[in-house]
Amino acid sequence: MKILLFCLFSVITYCAYPQECFLIVSSGGGITGMATVYQVSPDGEVLKGRGLGQIDYSEKSIIQKSVARKYYRKTRKLVEKSPAFDHPGNIYYSLAARENGKEVKMTWGAIEYPAPEQAKNLYDEIIKILTGLTFTANTTK
Repeated sequence: MKILLFCLFSVITYCAYPQECFLIVSSGGGITGMATVYQVSPDGEVLKGRGLGQIDYSEKSIIQKSVARKYYRKTRKLVEKSPAFDHPGNIYYSLAARENGKEVKMTWGAIEYPAPEQAKNLYDEIIKILTGLTFTANTTK
């Protein structure tokens, strides 16, 4: 009976969070155009990268699975409401949910298109957690 329940729980967990499922939080622009990107998986792995164009995730850390999943769900729900909100400015911020290669994203920063308050608040909540982490070199790239 215990094995059956474990198997059922494993199947439900696997279906709820596919392997290619990530929360992506980023900011960048300015004089250099450099972006800082955090990629958070539902199992709590956090990758951090910087770059122009292709991001090299050179650092990693970990957060609680429950926190990672909570913010993935909140982000996905928010960006699915306004996926067409794509107004980067000289400096931009974005929240995205990626699942199996499909990404829904919200980007803001342009002065003439103020970001929805909910997006700014969620971004601030998530970035506060991520910037408080201790990162080490990502040797599994």
